[in-house]
Amino acid sequence: MTEHDTDRLAALERDNAKLRKINEALMRRVELGLADNGNSFTFFQVAAELETRIQERTRALEKAMADLEASNFALQEATRAAELAKNQLHVAVETIADGFALWDRDHRLLHCNRKFAEMFPPLKQLIAPGLPFETLVRAAVAARLIRDAEADPEAWIAMRLAQQQAPQDSLILAMSDGSWQRVSERAIAGGGRVAIYTDITEIKRQETLLRERDLAAHSQLLHATMNSIRQGLAVFDGDGRLMEWNQRFVELTQPTQAELDSGQLAEWARCCPLGGTLEHATPAGLMLEVQYNPMPGGGFVMSYTDISERKEAEQALRDSEAKIRLVTDAMPALIAYVDNHQIYRFTNLSYESWFGMPRSEINGRTMREVLGPELFDARSHYVERALAGEASVFELTLPAPRQHIEFAHATFIPHFASDGSVLGFFALIQDITESRRAALELQQAKEQLEVRVEERTTELSVANGRLREAIRTVEDAQQSKTRFFAAASHDLLQPLNAARLFLASLAGQALPPTARGLAEKTGTALEAVDDLINTLLEISRLDAGAVETELRHFPVAQLLDQVAEEFAPLAEAKSLRLQLHAGHAIVHSDWVLLGRMIRNFLSNAIRYTREGGILLGCRPQPDGLLIGVWDQGLGIPGDKLAQVFHEFQRLPEHHSLCPKGMGLGLAIVSRLARRLGYRIVVQSQFGRGSLFGVVVPYGDAAAVAAAPQLEAPQPQALPPQRQGATILLIDNEASILEGMCTLLSDWHYRPLPAASASEAIALLQQQNVVPDAILADYHLDHGSTGVDAIRSINHHLGRTLPAALITADRSDEVRQLAEQGGWAWLGKPVRPARLRTLLAHLTQPAANL
Repeated sequence: MTEHDTDRLAALERDNAKLRKINEALMRRVELGLADNGNSFTFFQVAAELETRIQERTRALEKAMADLEASNFALQEATRAAELAKNQLHVAVETIADGFALWDRDHRLLHCNRKFAEMFPPLKQLIAPGLPFETLVRAAVAARLIRDAEADPEAWIAMRLAQQQAPQDSLILAMSDGSWQRVSERAIAGGGRVAIYTDITEIKRQETLLRERDLAAHSQLLHATMNSIRQGLAVFDGDGRLMEWNQRFVELTQPTQAELDSGQLAEWARCCPLGGTLEHATPAGLMLEVQYNPMPGGGFVMSYTDISERKEAEQALRDSEAKIRLVTDAMPALIAYVDNHQIYRFTNLSYESWFGMPRSEINGRTMREVLGPELFDARSHYVERALAGEASVFELTLPAPRQHIEFAHATFIPHFASDGSVLGFFALIQDITESRRAALELQQAKEQLEVRVEERTTELSVANGRLREAIRTVEDAQQSKTRFFAAASHDLLQPLNAARLFLASLAGQALPPTARGLAEKTGTALEAVDDLINTLLEISRLDAGAVETELRHFPVAQLLDQVAEEFAPLAEAKSLRLQLHAGHAIVHSDWVLLGRMIRNFLSNAIRYTREGGILLGCRPQPDGLLIGVWDQGLGIPGDKLAQVFHEFQRLPEHHSLCPKGMGLGLAIVSRLARRLGYRIVVQSQFGRGSLFGVVVPYGDAAAVAAAPQLEAPQPQALPPQRQGATILLIDNEASILEGMCTLLSDWHYRPLPAASASEAIALLQQQNVVPDAILADYHLDHGSTGVDAIRSINHHLGRTLPAALITADRSDEVRQLAEQGGWAWLGKPVRPARLRTLLAHLTQPAANL
């Protein structure tokens, strides 16, 4: 219930009491009036009026009582809420980990938690609500709980009371028991204060530890810095006692341990008499530069620098200067040094002799003063250039007063400081009178020599013309050789092809064993001749420079894996171990030509190795990657290594191992290496084995392209042969036509032979037949070709027949012509198996569409 409700209730109770008194008085008067027989009606009216008023007052009183009861109920609820809030505040305050205190406007304690009382153990009984703040402060100081108040208790108390009156920042209290408290005070509504007391002892301990660590680190850093200085350092206090020093100081001054412990050193080590710098020679033979440095607040620092080397260098410099002067005085040239003010600072004996005056009269004076205006002006331009940092070389004439020098050669060389500025220049003047005279004589000799050179040049021009003519003759001979091989190979392959055809026809017949053996040996001989001719053609193309290269980047392992797979059956057939160590290197080379070289190496290794192993691998070299074949074969004598790369060179020692070799494989390798610019490596020990390899340049992994895939023969079933198919044969060699007709007849074909396109057309018209396929030689008589013949026959028949070019010309041009015409290509000498397969495909019905 509020104060207003209480006052209102009291007023209502007073009014009610008055009304009761009035009611009682009126009732008595009525009773008296009735007794006295007075005006009863008047009294009745008054009583009725009073009754009405009393009822109104009663209702007002009842309403006031109801309001009072509601107010009492609200007051009880508010009281319970206040008690609950007070209890919750008490619990909240008690749960605070820090000390909590609430002071009223008169600075008396209203409430605090248990933690606050525990912070002042001796005052625990004193701390209770109503405790004045000043009493608490004075009791804490009196109990010597505050360490900061021990020096001046009253001053500290005044400071603390003033701060509590107007709290601003937090206050840090150092307690006598070693703990630390942080007091945070804030003003609250009504003029009171709330204070939070936090124990920060652990924080202070950590700060102390951190400060001590920092001090220790700084101390260690200071000691390390002092010990890293090449000078000796010693720190003295104001009384001259040694306080701190570094190791270099001990090394230079060598004090005793007693001197270090007492801090009393020798007088020279403690200070400089003049308060500056002095030089002192120690008993150990060192020359020290001792410097005095006063410190603010008293004391001083002494630095000790070992200048023994500098002193020795100064002495050496003086000795060197004496030696230099001795050398320069002995030189037959005028040597001088001039500073940037054009003043002589050094001159040698020859310079002084030329001037005819001692150095004391030259050094220290300007060039103009010593030389005079005439001589100085003649070289002033070069002096300015030298002082500008540019060296100068020039000739001049020296009219010497005491020497006869007609011509002189002068060199001015600038002398630069470390910052690039010019300190002066060196002047070197040499007598070239004799050389100039010799130059004149040389000029005369030169003119005579030019005449002789012109004569010899004419002779050389004639010789060069003859040499060029000889080179042209050699080139013509080389081209003739190439043309000869091309023509000879064609002429050789033609009868060889006919022989093969006849031999194939003979092999298909029933022969006695002796004749069949002779036929097989004849076939082997023809194979050898075929290989020889092909090899000679390849050498001819290499010599003529007709082999094109296609360089690209690829992993060497791809090529070596392919080659090793090809030769594995050959090595296995001879019971040889073929090992491969390819590695992961990238090379830049021609895939086909490099593979041909490696195949020749590997073929020779298998051919000339009886037993053991063969290694195909790589080894890094300074100029590239060595790709080689190591074998355990017969080997090559050292004096015959160079012979194996010549044509048709086979060592007698190797004949027993392989009598069929021609001695051309390594000749091809040598030419391929020259074409590609590679270095061949050969190592061999006779009877133990050999290494044949080639050094290939490394490639770029980022530029690697896909490896070319060899066209592996696909196993396909031979299509069924058409019995009686008509084959038109065109060749200008009668023997070849005869052999082809015999062989095709044995295979149950119907051959129609012709020497030219016109003869073939006439034969077709005569027999009124359309052939199933055409086989034509490329080179025919009178400059015509098989291409022209096939086109003429197709034009005559009005249709395109299946056709093939059979030729000894294996050039790319002929292959391209066959590919453009849609015809097959077959090289001479013809292998019967390939010819039979080709005819089976050409005569299929689908081929005629």
